[in-house]
Amino acid sequence: MNVQYHVIIVGSGIAGLSAAATLAGHGLDILIIDESGHRGGQLLRKTRLKPSCFSKFEPDLMKSKGFDLVWTINKDPDIDWLFNARVLGIFKDRRLLVHIENIKTHGEKASEKIIEVRAENLILATGAREKYLPFKGWTLPGVMSLGAAQILMKSYGVLPAHNTLIAGTSPLMMVLASEILGNKGKVTALVDENSMIKKLTFLPLIKNHWSKLLEGAFYTSRMFLNRVSVFQGYRVIQASGNKGFQSAIMAKTTPRGDVIPGTEVRFFSGALLVGYGFAPNIELPVQAGCKLEYQENKGGWVVKVDETLESSCRSVYAAGEITGIAGAKKSFIQGKLAAMSILKKVGKINARNPKKIFTAEIQRLLFLNHQQTAYSSFLNRLCQAPASAYAAIPDETIICRCEQITMGTIKKNIQQGFDTISSLKKATRCGMGRCQGRICGPVIFDIITALTQKKPEHIGCSLSRAPVKNVNIKAFLNS
Repeated sequence: MNVQYHVIIVGSGIAGLSAAATLAGHGLDILIIDESGHRGGQLLRKTRLKPSCFSKFEPDLMKSKGFDLVWTINKDPDIDWLFNARVLGIFKDRRLLVHIENIKTHGEKASEKIIEVRAENLILATGAREKYLPFKGWTLPGVMSLGAAQILMKSYGVLPAHNTLIAGTSPLMMVLASEILGNKGKVTALVDENSMIKKLTFLPLIKNHWSKLLEGAFYTSRMFLNRVSVFQGYRVIQASGNKGFQSAIMAKTTPRGDVIPGTEVRFFSGALLVGYGFAPNIELPVQAGCKLEYQENKGGWVVKVDETLESSCRSVYAAGEITGIAGAKKSFIQGKLAAMSILKKVGKINARNPKKIFTAEIQRLLFLNHQQTAYSSFLNRLCQAPASAYAAIPDETIICRCEQITMGTIKKNIQQGFDTISSLKKATRCGMGRCQGRICGPVIFDIITALTQKKPEHIGCSLSRAPVKNVNIKAFLNS
């Protein structure tokens, strides 16, 4: 490994892979850093389980494109990889503090250390995480996020349960149900809070996003063939069980998102999987000093970038979900666009990249990137739970799982004037636990918004300081 690179890419999801593949072959020293032990993020995580049917058909076209990108990158000797590595901080002149963990097998202890690398140009492609709408019993064993269930199946070959109940607003619900069915599991029911009318707002977008329609048709047909009950316009309001999850109560909601009394239905199942869309992973850009902007149609707080995807910090670019939640296609486009912006900046327009063709390609990417804006708006409207749902969370419900802070405590402190993210954090310790607000942060923001009607810029977002993730002090001693 080098100490200094022409380009460092943080995150090896579709955006990071697209950027690396575009930069490959231009004589640049490139480093890709990723927290996981594999290339491609959650989308390209290979399953250990084997589907029982449709085994050779992949409805998501971006998956095959992603594997092609990996193949292209692997051929370039100038690209280094760092797996199981976490960037703890970004400092002046794009110096990165990186925690590396070497995973050992056969009972050996894992070794870890801290290194420092520097980038002439930095691409942040840190992706997104899931959002939640807390309810009674959401901390029970057996209640988990959709993404956690995917990791359980793909990385460890374990189904969440023999019978699984899926609920929320996320488009990932259908994907996960299909994966469970393909691996001989059973789906008790799929409870979608969105109504069909809300989903039909996708129709004007079909021309530019027809592949999404085909994906939806594939997953819907699998639900039909496996006789999975699909409930639309219902929300999970309570999970119950003695030592773990056993049943959930769902209730029908109005178009405004209010629960309709008397419509409660109880479902019995072995596990409950929930998801309410995604929130950008902005901790590193915040710590690096990049300016943010709140865009509800992009998923909340996102990194503010110019046309070239350069942030307010010089030579620091942002690509993918951290500039707006829109899925793999947008990430692919932005990864390539950020890389081409760097190639233009460092003077790599040559015989291989004639200026006229290079400029035309950048213009094409800018057009495609703009085209993703409409889909981003649709996706984030579909996933966002209504403000009334956050305001109606019962007082005894735990919001901050790390610090065991309840909705009642949060309400009380907001009424006392602690109605910003930073002030509420100081008053209650919300977001100061092990996860550093990654789970409760977006929830608390939505709660404050629902209870106070304040504008996002007056509520603010959580500050991030190095190290942005927990690290064992032993790692510093080994360095």
